[in-house]
Amino acid sequence: MKAKPGKKKYKEFAVVFAIAFVFWLTIKMTKEYDYTLEIPLDVINNNDEICLKYPAPEKVRVEFMGRGIDLFQLGFSHPKYEVDISAEKNSFVLNLTEHPEYVRVSNKLTVEVKSIISPHEVKFDLDKQIEKKVPLIVSTDVKTDNGFIWVDTSTQPDSITLKGPVSYLDTLKSLSTIKKNYSKINLAFKDKLAVITNPRFYVKYIPEKVEATFNVQRLAEKEIQNVPVNVVNVPDNYEVVPLPSTVKVYTKGGEKILAEAESKDFEVIIDFARDWQPGATRVKASVKTNLNVSHLESRPPYFELIVQKKRGKAE
Repeated sequence: MKAKPGKKKYKEFAVVFAIAFVFWLTIKMTKEYDYTLEIPLDVINNNDEICLKYPAPEKVRVEFMGRGIDLFQLGFSHPKYEVDISAEKNSFVLNLTEHPEYVRVSNKLTVEVKSIISPHEVKFDLDKQIEKKVPLIVSTDVKTDNGFIWVDTSTQPDSITLKGPVSYLDTLKSLSTIKKNYSKINLAFKDKLAVITNPRFYVKYIPEKVEATFNVQRLAEKEIQNVPVNVVNVPDNYEVVPLPSTVKVYTKGGEKILAEAESKDFEVIIDFARDWQPGATRVKASVKTNLNVSHLESRPPYFELIVQKKRGKAE
């Protein structure tokens, strides 16, 4: 079958256009052009004793000159402006325009640096470099469903290793994670949390993110029997006996924590010097524990104190 005249002409036109385009592109790619490109400023430091105090600019704007084909490939060859501070001991100002040779370009490309457009100068502030480990504070708010309780949060790792200028790291006592809120939680979960960094100073944070484990448990209640009552801050010339001498401690918290709680985990304390006055009939005690619980109270909450002077002691 013969092709239709219209269809044949369309194919001929497409072939001619393709040949013309290739011819035009070949001419364009072999001509010389000027081309401006932003490239990374790469600071090399092989000296562990010094470091930058403040970050250097991230980009340098450079005007290149070369054939179209080379300039086309330039952006894909990862050129950079390279500054080596390894041998430097003091802060210094570098005029970038005076050092076009610091621009690193692939040897496969035939391009030249025509000019450094911006920045013209960069100040490199140097400082003694130290390594320091600081604790991490988790900044989160967990709201649980009814009947559940957020017990605690742990991270892996629990501290961040910092490497940077001594003038800044010496003032740093801890770091925090970025604030995150969770709601309607009814089971333990994990999440990745980013560490809040200070972009003003040149510091490496290891790691920049941590894995946090949120310990969420069912809310439980428990009554701990036979917890001794201790009276503290009693003068040497007095003997004090609390009545009763042991109590029950009522507590609320996570079911796994309370399942293992014993009387030795709690303290019922009466501060004699602070809370007792002559003629007082009842004194309130405070309850303390290292367990992470949401509520504590002693039963009974008030106590009688038998207060006697020791024989042979002056008042």
